Amino acid sequence: MSIAGCKLDITLPPHYSSAGFDADVEPKDIPNIYDRSIYDYGHEYEDNKFSYANCIRRGWEFFGPIWKLGYTGRTNFQVSSLRVDCLPEGMSCFNPATLEQAVIRFLYHDGPERPQFGKKLAPVNWRVELKQNNPWIFCETFKNLPKDKEQEPEDSNFEAFAFTALDDNYLLFLCFTNYGSIPVKESISSANKVRDLVCGSIQWQLSDYAEKRKQEVISKYPEASINPERQPETWKYPPKWRDGDRKKGEPRIVVIEAGDPAPEFHIEP
Repeated sequence: MSIAGCKLDITLPPHYSSAGFDADVEPKDIPNIYDRSIYDYGHEYEDNKFSYANCIRRGWEFFGPIWKLGYTGRTNFQVSSLRVDCLPEGMSCFNPATLEQAVIRFLYHDGPERPQFGKKLAPVNWRVELKQNNPWIFCETFKNLPKDKEQEPEDSNFEAFAFTALDDNYLLFLCFTNYGSIPVKESISSANKVRDLVCGSIQWQLSDYAEKRKQEVISKYPEASINPERQPETWKYPPKWRDGDRKKGEPRIVVIEAGDPAPEFHIEP
């Protein structure tokens, strides 16, 4: 796929869905990532922090013993141009430190800013890799469950992400949304085997423009780097909140009693 002139080459396992597939599943190029009309904004009146433009979606279902009816797990996969709408002016995701901050801000957005989906543990299994001399961040998000809780199939549901810089305030975003079964540990391991196959095949080449811009940013911040390890954040979720009233123009979630504020961006020296 070509995304604003950058080339993404990945190898995907054959996909299968017992429910069939819609028309928007085949890979497509995104010639112009700056066209705001191609992004999914959710509520048009909402203060968006991140916006998505998909270029591929796939689905995999996983099966167990032949005597077990139906699938034992499934993964929904997408690749998107992710626009960081909350990035302060003058900062660039080509700065490795800013890339890390953007990812952490996204995880906050996916967590405390969306309390309707329950408390999450993130980032989990944080790691950084260079692919074709471009830094990538990989991590996972799990439900924040008590350790002594009796296992249920939905406890194995989790998300796995991969991020790299696409432009100053744009990221290339790979998302694996996983739904599993019990035993939880084995279910998660099976889902991540597919993730590892896909991410292990990544070939990512920046366009001439993006490569030039990256070198400009790196020359300005030559000491900037990404933390090779991170522990899960301990954000306090909003204790009280309610669903917004769309007819009144309210945001999706109205916070009544605030939790921890969003992590702030700061320019690295």
